[in-house]
Parts: sequence; structure tokens; C-alpha cells
Amino acid sequence: MSRPAATAGRPDVDVAGAYGSAPDGGAADGNAPDSDACGEAGPAGVGPLAAGDAASGPVRLLIAYHGAPFHGWQIQSSVETVEGALTDAVAQLLGRRVKVQGASRTDAGVHALGQVACFEDGGRHTPEVYVRALNRLTPRGIAVVHADRSVGPFHPRHDARGKQYRYRIQEGYAVSPLLADRTWHHAGQLDVAAMDEAAGALVGEHDFSSFRAAGCDAASPVRVIRRVRVRRVDEGPLGRVVEVEIAGSAFLKYMVRNIVGTLITVGRGRRPAEWVGEVLRARDRGAAGVTAPAHGLVLERIHYPLQPFPAAPILG
Repeated sequence: MSRPAATAGRPDVDVAGAYGSAPDGGAADGNAPDSDACGEAGPAGVGPLAAGDAASGPVRLLIAYHGAPFHGWQIQSSVETVEGALTDAVAQLLGRRVKVQGASRTDAGVHALGQVACFEDGGRHTPEVYVRALNRLTPRGIAVVHADRSVGPFHPRHDARGKQYRYRIQEGYAVSPLLADRTWHHAGQLDVAAMDEAAGALVGEHDFSSFRAAGCDAASPVRVIRRVRVRRVDEGPLGRVVEVEIAGSAFLKYMVRNIVGTLITVGRGRRPAEWVGEVLRARDRGAAGVTAPAHGLVLERIHYPLQPFPAAPILG
């Protein structure tokens, strides 16, 4: 994926402590905290990890997926989800069902390059076996790109210290069929400089109630945004794409998509750049723009300072 140079005029701003403890005990994206960490006694009946016993530590997975075929991450009884597909695949390998604990409950249609999950297996297989076998057993649209074992207990959500998302908007009157299911289409040309300037108001620790979905059950609307960048990328024959990159400690439900829907209002010339700061201060969802469609959003990376993963792969 392209990494264009920063636009002059607004420096990248880093906020001290942005990847410190996530609000609400690490329950990002507006969801209630999950139960047991991998490596601790839990519903699966697996005992705690012995100190220093890395060989039997929980298995950690780095996962990419195309969100279109799935009804989000979280397992549901009547529809196909990413968590459900992975749980079924792991069960085939182990001969029993165990909890596959995910880091982020992405919504239906949202894609991922850097989703993280873990499960207990009692040291049954090597990480290399899991990469090969799970890629055979999961449906098309899911790729397990890395596996390892945690040294000690690990919780994909509570141990995370930051997330990075990227939203992509395709410009132009002709919709590229190769980008249509991964970008939000805008027929005209957006004012990217104004969008990037407006995004600066969001950096730092703020009450993000204006960008919070009505059904969000997070205990607090306060979040820390470390970086917001808006850039235009030339995809060659595929056309022009505007990328909104957002990194922060944790996110409320639909927060990224609501931010993008607000920034595109500025990009279309309907509001000035300073309007985004007014929306933030209003603490009112009705003051902000529309919710951007799910299919333009990618979960790119989740940060674990103590046990980092390799960089998310470029899969196309």
C-alpha cells in the first residue's frame, strides 16, 4: 500500500501517552470488555500458563480478511462471521472447540490487514502448522498471515495500546471495478488539503460524543487520537484514491466512519475546515456528517509494545 509524503502546512502531531492504557480497561470500539485472557483459566477449561513455559503459551494469530462475505468479526449463530470461521477451523485441528479471542469486533463489511486473535491449545501444534492448516480450513476471504506463541498470558484487546485504521475514497466519474468493493466512491474531486487541515482538530485527547454511534455502550466517550492524515494516492489506471489514516489509543463504535463522513463534507466544499472543530466541541452526533460506508474501512494494525507483531503484510 502506498505511503505518500506528508502534505506541507500541518505537521504530524504525536501526543505523549497516546498508546498508553486504553480507556475503559482496553475495551476499544465501544464494546464491553471480553472475559478471560488467553493463558488464564477460562470457559475452555484450560489451566493457566506456567511461568516461563513459552512452549505451551497461547497461540497468537495475525489475520487479514476481506469483509464483504462476512457479517463482521463477532460470532453469530445464523450468519457467517470471521470469528465463527476461525473457531470452526481451530476446532477441526484440535478436535474440540475453544474460544478464539479477537482484538477488534469489526462491523459487517469492514476489512482487516492486522486483526489479532489468540486461543489456547495446550502446546499441541507449532505456529507454522497453524498458519498452513488454518489457511486451508478457513473460507476464501480470510488469510492467517502469522502465528506465534505468547510468553505469558495475553489478551488481544486489553493488552493492545493502539490501533490504526485506513479509509479509502475513490475519486472520479468512472468506478473502478477493482476498487469498488474496497472504497467509497465520490464522483468529483475532493479538497484534500482542506480535509487534512480539518483533521488536525481531532488530534489529542477529546470527548468524541459527536462521532459516537447511538448504540455505543462505552463507559466514556473520551479517546486519544494520535494521528489523522488525509492524502491523495495515484493508483495509476485504477484512478485516484483519497486515504484517511487514523491512529489512536481506542475507538468508539462507528467513530472512524463518522469522522470520515464529516471530513468528506469539508472535502466537498460544503463546510469550511474549522467546522470540524466546532462539531467536536458540540458533543452531539447530530452535528457531524454521515456515517461512511463500512466497505471503505481497513483495520491496518494493532499495537502491542511488549510483544509486537510483524508489520501487517501487503496482500493487494
